[in-house]
Amino acid sequence: MKRPLRELQIPDDLWVPLGELAERLGIDRDVLVRQAVHAFLRFHGALPDGPAAPGDASRAATTRHVLDTARELERAIPAARPLPTLRLMGSAGLLATVTGDRFVMGRGRHCDLVINSAKVSREHAAIQREPDGWWIEDLGSSNGTWLRRSRVERRRIEDGDEYLISAEKIRCLLS
Repeated sequence: MKRPLRELQIPDDLWVPLGELAERLGIDRDVLVRQAVHAFLRFHGALPDGPAAPGDASRAATTRHVLDTARELERAIPAARPLPTLRLMGSAGLLATVTGDRFVMGRGRHCDLVINSAKVSREHAAIQREPDGWWIEDLGSSNGTWLRRSRVERRRIEDGDEYLISAEKIRCLLS
């Protein structure tokens, strides 16, 4: 008795690469989709180990090996540690606590930190959150962003760094 087939809605942005992959592998796209669904169900424990179809023993063993290896690699990946909080300090105390992925400093009213100085560019410098830490980048300002008498184009922020945005001193504290 033949089992009924089910219709599966797959958006074009997935259907096209599936077809390209199937062509590269030399198999039918529908076969590739069935294999992918099967592997996904096995990977998540929704499909019990059962007898392989005739001729599929080596394919099943390979799939099992790939899925076991993937599980081991996932366990080996260290959990991502959250970035420390970045606080910007001025001579009078706390200027801002950086939140979000991008923090712009300058004299423009739209900036996250507005520095009222004619020597500061409208968008002077930006702080960017990246997986490996906080980074500061000069945005092509006229008077520059400085750290220890060196002009900074782009640099990873370290705890205690003191940057000069034109003549304004900003100390970075990570906690």
